[in-house]
Amino acid sequence: MTIEDIARSEGIWSSPPQESPDVVLKSSLQYFRNVDGYAFSHKLPKKEKDQLVRLLLDCIRINEIYPEFNTFRVDELFPNDRKILHERNILKEERTDGGTLVIDPQQRHFFLLCGLEHLDFVAERSGFNFDELYAFSKSVLFSIEKKLEFSFSQRYGYLTANPKNSGAALQACSYMHLPGLVISGRINEAASELDKKGYALRSSWVEGYYEIFNKVSTGISEKELFDGAVSSFRSIMELEIEVRESEYKANKRLIEDKIWRSYGILMTSRIISLYESLELLSSLRLGVSLGILTNLTIKDVNLLLYFTQDFHLRKRYSIKDMEQNMEETRAQFLRDYMKEVT
Repeated sequence: MTIEDIARSEGIWSSPPQESPDVVLKSSLQYFRNVDGYAFSHKLPKKEKDQLVRLLLDCIRINEIYPEFNTFRVDELFPNDRKILHERNILKEERTDGGTLVIDPQQRHFFLLCGLEHLDFVAERSGFNFDELYAFSKSVLFSIEKKLEFSFSQRYGYLTANPKNSGAALQACSYMHLPGLVISGRINEAASELDKKGYALRSSWVEGYYEIFNKVSTGISEKELFDGAVSSFRSIMELEIEVRESEYKANKRLIEDKIWRSYGILMTSRIISLYESLELLSSLRLGVSLGILTNLTIKDVNLLLYFTQDFHLRKRYSIKDMEQNMEETRAQFLRDYMKEVT
């Protein structure tokens, strides 16, 4: 699998979601671990870091639960290829210094080895799907832990280079589409309630999309953290479903007008920015959810969130000129894609 394969692939959207895909884009669990007997990554000499990466790769390679994977050295990737991984939120920091990425073909689970932590493991599924994620993640980590020992303190829990990752060393995250809470003006109320419980609601630069995650993992057991996170995520999901339905009943014509205008622009535009296209796709997602648009699916919208980004388009059309504006290319791609699926 190459970076070009990733850029053209459906990723986690290739597997059907189990619950509420119209609200929850994806569910994610991220674990942080360090191997006992080794200094943290930023203190490791290159020779020892390479040795540790080989050790971790051997543990992953013999893992029957994780049978297929591809490996990339992050600092050896071309800058544009790293951007593809950033656009897919596989590399989460705008700058990732080094590390070895290990990823399965469907991008449902991946490791970053010897980045900030020795082992940063992420498992993701489309829709609201935390129980399966948790069982799978624990199986993978348990199989690795049979081969080596992670740094752990009876008092502090798992030890990490970044103190906020220590303790349970787990971040649970739900990526949600919350237009009902935005339209009703209740999004700040929801954020305040989450904050009281120790969760953050972080908005993207496109209105309606939010990331909800636990802010700390210290002072609480892993199972307590997981159960509390899932409960909090579910309460927001259920509130959004309730609110968007009531808002649609109260403002039917206004909401339908916005959705159909968005559809029309995406079907006919000749020049369109990434920001505008994502805003319009947000309206289309709401339209599919409410049953207004029946010739599109949530999966179509999800895929367009990937494929319309700048470096995905550059890779798809082999555009190497960094001065070339992507707005015409994006508009053409959207017209072609939507005509094909509708």
